[in-house]
Amino acid sequence: MPTFHPQLSAWLGSHHGVASGADLSALDITASALAAMIRCGELIVVWEGVYRHAMWPDTFLSRCSAACATDPTVVVTCGGAARIYGFRRCAKLDLHISGTSTGLRFTRGGPVHHRCPVMPSDHVRCRADGIRLTSPARTVFDLSKHLRAADLESVIEQGLRRSLFDIPELYAIADTLCRRGRPGSAQFTAVLSSRPIWRRPADSHPEIALRAALSAVGVHLEPQVCLTLHNGQTVHPDLGDPAIHFYIEIDDHEWHGGRIDATYDQQRDRQARLVGARIERVSTDEIRTIRPALLTSLALAYRQQRTLSLSTHSAT
Repeated sequence: MPTFHPQLSAWLGSHHGVASGADLSALDITASALAAMIRCGELIVVWEGVYRHAMWPDTFLSRCSAACATDPTVVVTCGGAARIYGFRRCAKLDLHISGTSTGLRFTRGGPVHHRCPVMPSDHVRCRADGIRLTSPARTVFDLSKHLRAADLESVIEQGLRRSLFDIPELYAIADTLCRRGRPGSAQFTAVLSSRPIWRRPADSHPEIALRAALSAVGVHLEPQVCLTLHNGQTVHPDLGDPAIHFYIEIDDHEWHGGRIDATYDQQRDRQARLVGARIERVSTDEIRTIRPALLTSLALAYRQQRTLSLSTHSAT
C-alpha cells in the first residue's frame, strides 16, 4: 500500500514526479521501502535507477528530468532544449540529450543520445527542477545541424530579440565548437557571419522570410529600422529602407486585427505620410506562401518610392 513520505512528496512536487535512487536514499527511503513502492506500483521505473511516481503524469518535462537523473553529465540539448526555451521552427525535432560519460545507453523509445566530449560548464544551465540543458547560445549551435539556414537565422533573431544571448556570445560559441567536419559548423558560421553585428534583431519568422524573398528580387530592406513620425514619435517598422522612406509592416491578423489596433495603424500611417514615408502592409497569411504577385507589387512600390525620393532630392 502506498506510504506517505512528506519529504519525498515535496521533492516529487518540484521535480515533475521524478527521483533517482540516490535522491530517494538522501530522502531516507530505504532499499526495502523502495522495492515495496515499486512492487505496489507507487513508483514506475523509467530508466535504470530512475523512477516516476504514479501520481505524476508522463510529460515532456518529466522525461527531461528523468534523462538528467540517469547521469550527472547528461544535459538536454537540440530539440528538447529548443522546446524549453520556446524557440520557433523546431517543433518537429526530437528530444536529444548529450553526455560526456560512457554509462547508460537509452533504449528504444528514449531520447536521442549523443556522446559529447566538449561541454564546458558555462554551456549548461541547471534548473531547480533537476533539468540540465544547454545554454541558449549553445542550443543554437546544436540546432544548426538539424535546421535549414533560414530557420536557424530565425531562431538567432528570436534569441537576440528576447535577450537570451548576444552576437559576441554566439561568436564565442563558434570559436569553441566550430571545426571542419563537425556537423552544423559550416552552416552556423555561414549564417552568423552573414549578419551585421549592428543590425536590430528581427521580430518574427514571417519578417525574415519576406526579407529574404524581397532580397532575391533586388529589394534590400533592413529589419526594425527607426522612423520618426510627424508628431515626433519614433517607431520601428518591421522592414524598411530609411534612405528613401520605404517601409513594410507585417500584420498578424490573429493578434493584430482588432478595431483598436486597426485605428492606431491608420493614425500612425497618416503621421508617416506627413514626413514623406510610404508604408506597405502585408499580412502573415500572404507570407505563409509567398506568391510572385506579392513580390512584384512590393518591388514596384519600392521602385516608385525610390524614384519619388530621387526626384524630390533633385528638386531641392
